[in-house]
Amino acid sequence: MRKRYREFVDRYIYDDTLGFDDRVTNLICLVGAVSLLASIIGHVIEQSVWPLMALKGAMVVCISLLFVICNHTRTFAVGRVLAIVGFAYVMIPLLFFLNGGPEGGIAAYFVLALVLVTLLSHGRAYAGFMVGAIAITVLCYVLAYLRPELVLPLTTFQHYADNILSILVTTLFVSLIIRGLTGLFQREQMKAAAASRAKGDFLAQMSHEMRTPMNVIIGISSVLARSDDLVSHKDGMKKIEGAGAHLLGVINDILDMSKIESGKFDLSPEPFRWRAMIDGVCAIIRYDAAEKRQALLVESDPAIPDVLVGDRQRLAQVITNLLSNAVKFTPEGGEIRLAAGLGAADGAGGADGSDAAVADGDAGAGAGDAARVSAHIRVSVSDTGIGITEEQIPRLFRSFEQADNSTSRKYGGTGLGLAISKNIVEGMGGTIRVASKVGEGSTFSFDVSLPVGREDDVADAAAAAEDMPDFSDCTILIAEDVDINREIIAALLEPTGVHIDFAVDGAEAVRKYSEGAARYGLIFMDIQMPGMDGYEATRRIRASGVPQAATVPIFAMTANVFKEDADRALAAGMNGHLGKPVHLADVLARMREALR
Repeated sequence: MRKRYREFVDRYIYDDTLGFDDRVTNLICLVGAVSLLASIIGHVIEQSVWPLMALKGAMVVCISLLFVICNHTRTFAVGRVLAIVGFAYVMIPLLFFLNGGPEGGIAAYFVLALVLVTLLSHGRAYAGFMVGAIAITVLCYVLAYLRPELVLPLTTFQHYADNILSILVTTLFVSLIIRGLTGLFQREQMKAAAASRAKGDFLAQMSHEMRTPMNVIIGISSVLARSDDLVSHKDGMKKIEGAGAHLLGVINDILDMSKIESGKFDLSPEPFRWRAMIDGVCAIIRYDAAEKRQALLVESDPAIPDVLVGDRQRLAQVITNLLSNAVKFTPEGGEIRLAAGLGAADGAGGADGSDAAVADGDAGAGAGDAARVSAHIRVSVSDTGIGITEEQIPRLFRSFEQADNSTSRKYGGTGLGLAISKNIVEGMGGTIRVASKVGEGSTFSFDVSLPVGREDDVADAAAAAEDMPDFSDCTILIAEDVDINREIIAALLEPTGVHIDFAVDGAEAVRKYSEGAARYGLIFMDIQMPGMDGYEATRRIRASGVPQAATVPIFAMTANVFKEDADRALAAGMNGHLGKPVHLADVLARMREALR
């Protein structure tokens, strides 16, 4: 019995999936029902009138129904309004007149009405409900004084017994509410303390994850500065590149988690080649697996359409995270298997999904129109690694937590990969799951449904990426205040032959464009610069009245990489947004658009 009580309380009072106000609503419903049942028993003892007991019985039924409906439909906000209106404004005034008016103990229940309003409402709603409850209370007393025939009188015994009963019931209600709220506050404090500890551990781990590659970058750079050996330089540069890529991965994980927690994590669907994406991911992972002499087996169902529409980068990120974890937690000589299969397709495809493709439009469709279908794909990553206990599995996909804190010290990593992967998969409408046995390995799998794309959707992009373009007859303006960044972008674009004019701040960018607008076919604009920032510089260029100023392509090139940063760039008059560190392919794509 005690176990069932604890399960009931944990489910409806301490359930973390419910909001705090929702749990308070459940608490009041349960305590209110118990208090009313105790009151009915007291009325039976004091031989009160049956309409009074019937009304209280109806209140118990209403509270029980409200409790069930709120928890079944998750409409707690509506339930709180119904509770206040139904009981503070209707039921308690009726009880007042059925139980002796000012002479009866029910009069004290108006105090409980005010308590109910206080616990179930906030802000303006609280003020409105409180004024209404006070007004109803005053009105009841005025009516009882002016129209005493409306009040059902009590005998002397009932009068004294009912006052004692009201004190007992009110005390029971208030004490149980205080006890329940105390338990809720203690749970919230424990959760806050646990979250604080988890974030503290996370920050300590992040410091380690960032400082380790920085130590490699700074240390090897110092060694190379004192060495003239070209072989050492080449090897050192490779290590620096690897450390930089690791550091960028850590930063990206932190930024992704920040976006997820703030509700600003967005996907960017576009046509991509499925097999090219898988090959690219495996090419990265094979190097790490080879170092540990692990076998990496890849099985991709040939029935999966080659051209799909989705966020290629995010999908690759999920698969990379799962494979990286498999490599990390699998001992030397182990085996890792990536399998991708095609399930039943949605839309016009065959029942088994094997003919998932772009269906031709019907006779009434316009030229080139077609009805898309979706490919339901299941991807799984299995390993022969250390495995995960059943107790650790629920923690795997939580932010700022790891299955075992010691794993971060032994194996490294941010511990955010699975939490991010879960959000990406769910953002695509899919699910992710894990099955594991300690010492035998783990299998992580996820399902997504992706629209099938057309060959033409990716053909143009592939053709454009084949050769380094020739922009030797073009000049662009780049606003960048950091010397090394100017050197990097100049070196990256040198093979294109493009002429570059640099500005070290926004004001110089505005001046240079105003003096030579006809020369510039494109502007790359940093955002955070001393003096005038990139937003203001863009606005001034657009409003300068100089020929082509209103139409010259301007792209942000900045380390501000959140969606709101891209939106702010567009609002300032820019044509697009590139994040740092810049990828040459992205820069060339913008140049092709603007300088063709």
